[in-house]
Amino acid sequence: MLRQTIVLRQHQNLIEFISRKSMKSQLETFNLRRFDFCDFGCSNGSSIRFGMNVLKGRHGFGVDIDAKKVKATQSKGYEAIQSNFCNLSLPDKCVKFTILSHVLEHLPTLDKAEKAIQNAVRISQDFVFIRGPYFDADDYLKSLGLKFYWSDWSGHPLHFSIEHMLQCLEFLKIENYEIYGRNLVENSNHTVIHPISSLKNQHHWNSEQHDRKQFLKFNRSIYQEFFCVIWLSDRAKVDYARSLSNKFLICKKGFLFPILI
Repeated sequence: MLRQTIVLRQHQNLIEFISRKSMKSQLETFNLRRFDFCDFGCSNGSSIRFGMNVLKGRHGFGVDIDAKKVKATQSKGYEAIQSNFCNLSLPDKCVKFTILSHVLEHLPTLDKAEKAIQNAVRISQDFVFIRGPYFDADDYLKSLGLKFYWSDWSGHPLHFSIEHMLQCLEFLKIENYEIYGRNLVENSNHTVIHPISSLKNQHHWNSEQHDRKQFLKFNRSIYQEFFCVIWLSDRAKVDYARSLSNKFLICKKGFLFPILI
């Protein structure tokens, strides 16, 4: 068992070494001065588009460990490099902001998520924008015989909750942030809600494909996703990051950019 652990660790170290070496060689022909934001886990480029259209970035690039996703991003006309964003060799404060959109739940452990956030903070000047599916109601829904369709996806090994987000922020000594729930789910009729008997890896519920579910009105606030903005500078364009609709403030820390009530 010990020998297997040592071999596995050596293999992981080799992968990280190759990733750093590959990153360095890519950066030699990659002029970072052309970019003002970075997207961790760029997938097919949709978050880079979000960074431009909503967060008003000028020119972004993606980082993804999956070569196919890098190519998919590039096929959409965006620039991307293949690397592990949990172990980046990018310079400190080389971009104005970094996006982590629906990516942390795909990581294997909370430690990896923490490293990803730490790297995002390190390379960003103004802010970090994080969002993902809402997992905080899993136990509550289970007690009602229900579940979110994304809560038992095979591709979501880490149920990264708002509690986890707060733990990471405290560990990293982040002084200014705000966290929102987005798109309120008021009752079990919503198509993101499945009966607990539904098979894994499903999408939106429909009556023809899935088991029936009881109508229940929820007695607590439940959302489809959360997002967190980590403020790193008083120069950040706060209105753009707060512009998402159907959001509900859950918690806020710090004196940068007070919210007028």
